[in-house]
Order: sequence, then C-alpha cells, then structure tokens
Amino acid sequence: MKKKPATLPRGYRTCTASLAVADVPAALAFYQTAFGAEIRTCDSDQQPGFASIKIGTSMLFVTAGWSAYGHQPAGFGAASPVAHHMYVEDVDAVLEAATAAGATVISAAEDTYWGERCATVADPFGHLWTLATRLENLTSEAIEERRNAWLGLSQDDPAGAALDAAAAAD
Repeated sequence: MKKKPATLPRGYRTCTASLAVADVPAALAFYQTAFGAEIRTCDSDQQPGFASIKIGTSMLFVTAGWSAYGHQPAGFGAASPVAHHMYVEDVDAVLEAATAAGATVISAAEDTYWGERCATVADPFGHLWTLATRLENLTSEAIEERRNAWLGLSQDDPAGAALDAAAAAD
C-alpha cells in the first residue's frame, strides 16, 4: 500500500501566500535580487507560470494566476489588499537592495512606536512589502502608551476625542 503524503510539504506552514504576477520570470529575478529568494520548485525552466520560493524561513508561491479561481495579477501601481510584513536583519540594507532591483518606496524607513524599524515598498508587480527589524520587545501596555502619545491622545481619553477630531478634520 502506498504511503499517504504529509498534509504539508516539508518547509511549509499551514498558510502560504500566492503572489499573482504578470511576468513570473521577472518576478523571480526581482525577489532573488531584492530579498535573497531561493527558487525551490518551478513548473518550467524556460517560461515558468508557477514557482515556489523561500525568503528567509517563509515559503511563497509566485504564479501567473489562476483565472478560473479569480486569482489575477494586480499590475504595477494597483493597490493590493494584501501586504507582506517581512522581518529582516537590516531594513535599510534590504530597502536599498529592493529599490535598486526596481521596487518603489511607499514609506521610508523609520522607527515605530511598536518597537520596529519599518519601510514599505511596492514591488514591480503590484505587491506591497513592509520590511521590518525588531528594535525592542514591548508589552501591549507600552505599545498602547506609545501609540496614544504618537496620536496625541491623553491618558484620560485614550480612544475618543482626539480621534473624533482627526476624523472630523478629514
């Protein structure tokens, strides 16, 4: 009797993001150059329509899309409802590599109130990537306190009047 394969392929987790792109070979080259991606599997060496890649410890699919299931490339400049939050050793170095490879900076690198240094780029295929390096480990209370200070909220009214005033100004 043939042994049933494991539910998860080796190296994968329960959920794996699948990025639909207009040009799979160009996307693979970009992810290799910008993020050090390793191509694990590919459906064709000549003109791939699907590949699985590994970035750090994460697996991703890169595909031309599956139109029968509504999975289509967003195209450059289109807003993506999904962004990837990728932890890296050095945000500034990865940001430099990504922009040199063709990414567009959405937000420059900055230290955040939640204890990370973050920058966001759009890759040439319409996907958003927030690059992050942990600077410090904070409790939820410390993050909330810093958030409130960043938003200009008082301790007496942590969610109310200042947010209402900001919404009314928009």
